Formats: sequence, structure tokens, C-alpha cells
Amino acid sequence: MAFILGFLVSCNKKTKPEKTENKLTEIPTWKADLDTILEKNNPKSLDLSEHQLFIDTTRNSETFKRLINWKPNRMDNDAISYQEKEIAKKHKPIKIDLKEFPRHWISLKKLNNEFVVYEPCDGNTTAFEINESSVLFFYQLEPDVDLMFDLRKMTENEISLELRTVPQKAKTEKTELTIKPTEFENVYLLTYSFGKWYVTPTEKVSEFDIVVNHCPKMKRMEFTRFDKN
Repeated sequence: MAFILGFLVSCNKKTKPEKTENKLTEIPTWKADLDTILEKNNPKSLDLSEHQLFIDTTRNSETFKRLINWKPNRMDNDAISYQEKEIAKKHKPIKIDLKEFPRHWISLKKLNNEFVVYEPCDGNTTAFEINESSVLFFYQLEPDVDLMFDLRKMTENEISLELRTVPQKAKTEKTELTIKPTEFENVYLLTYSFGKWYVTPTEKVSEFDIVVNHCPKMKRMEFTRFDKN
């Protein structure tokens, strides 16, 4: 009898499942999920030495001032100068008279069915410059440029351009860009051969709130919970 009990105990020990350790997957801080709830805040009331994600409604903060006065610094951008020279090798630059048409444009996004500006953690708010001889594209992380070829149409608040670019972007070396007003006040649609953006002239930035992803110490995930266009 003792032998049978010993045998059963031995079998029970062998068949008992082994405990498995729950290993936590470590996620880098910069990849951690951002807060899902955005709060309106004055940056002066926040600790800007730390990461802050908030909606700036002040209209007079440093972020507002910087975007309202935004102009590209061409002298510090070798990539733009290089590409302009490459395009000009085959396409003679022309100059157009823009009259009073706005030169500088800031991109917009929609949040809860309202248009806002987004100030990212990494890089800059996508912006555009239209000047007499070229169109400059300042995307979040890198710039681009096309040269003027033809002014198809221009009114007080609308423009249509034919541009020239490098063959690496378009085999025909031709691109097009238009800016047209939308049904929303101070909101325009910029349509380019490679994308579309809602935009507003820099002088109208103060008409919109700014979603600020302030990260002074380390890279953080960008806020992506904007409305789908």
C-alpha cells in the first residue's frame, strides 16, 4: 500500500505543470503611449523642463509667435540650394509676380472636427513658402524644393502653378501645385503632385489652437489621434 501511495505522489509531482514567469516587455520611454485626453493649457502654467502634451489657446505664447513669424532660413539649408542648382541645369528659372498673394503657409490638422496646428516633438510643423522663383516644402523632418515654370492662375486667394523638379521625384520632371479656399474660414487646401494638406497663411495662425508635443529631454511618440480627413 505504501508503495502504491509513493508511486502516485511521484507521478503527481512529474505531471504538475511548471510555473512560467511573466516576462514584462520593456518599451523605450519615447515609444510609450501618449495621454489620450488633451487639455487646454497656458504654457506658462506648465513645467516646460519636462514633457508636456497640451492644447495652447493663448494666442500670444512663444509657439504662436514663432509660427506667425515663420520664414525659412535658406542660407542654412544646403539641401535646398543643391536641389535648386540640379533643377536649373535643365530648366531655366523664371520669376513670377505674386502681387499680394500670401507667401508663407502653415499646415493644419483636424481634431474633434476642428482645425488645429500641430507642433511635433521631433522636427517642425510642416510649412510651405511660395516665392517668385520656387516653392519650398518644409516637411516635418526634411525640406524639398521645386522651381517655377508657369503661373496658370492667380486670384486674391487662389493660385495654380506648374513646377519643375528633379527626375528622381518625377520622370517627366513636372509637378503641379494649387492652393484654393475651402468652405471653412481661413482654411485652404494645398494640392501638390505628391500630397494634399489643409493650410492657412502664417498671419492667420492665431485663429487656431495649437496642439503642442513639448519634449525638451528626449524623443517621444508623436500625437497621431487626429481626425481622419
